[in-house]
Amino acid sequence: MTTKPAGRVRPHRTLRVLFVDDEQTLRETMRLELPRLGHEIVVCADGKAAVKELEKSVFDAAILDLRMPGMSGLEVLEHLKKVSPDTEAVVMTGHASIETATMAMRLGAADYMTKPCKLADIEAVLTRAADRRELKHKNIALETRVQKAEGTTNLIDESRPMQEVHRFLTMVAPTRRDGADPG
Repeated sequence: MTTKPAGRVRPHRTLRVLFVDDEQTLRETMRLELPRLGHEIVVCADGKAAVKELEKSVFDAAILDLRMPGMSGLEVLEHLKKVSPDTEAVVMTGHASIETATMAMRLGAADYMTKPCKLADIEAVLTRAADRRELKHKNIALETRVQKAEGTTNLIDESRPMQEVHRFLTMVAPTRRDGADPG
């Protein structure tokens, strides 16, 4: 179920968030509060429902409960990173451990939170996700502008001197500055 702020155009800092938790009161709280913070939200009660949502929609961020019946948050995270690697993932748990935090980060989670958490903590995590998304978009735009301004960097000239330069570059390219053998 998607909740969208009524009558508002989606501002740039708004995120489309997938929230997955088996705790009904927490789901209902997020269903009410995240739109008030300006975000769109899809709420799922378990990992299987989340995987179905991921197959049909793209999200800017996903907040995943670690321990759920059927499919764990780490399993959902693994699937998420396969189908939507740019989605910012946050693993949330009431059973925190160094092992699960490490595994979540290895699987691509951007953050790891412990329950109970405050709405301000979730808001801060989503703000960081929006900041990273904005920075990434600016970086892509800048790279595009630089590439347009500079043009291609391939050596096109077929003249004999350019062929000699190209041969020289292919000879020295595999060498390292410290003189060590690159192999």
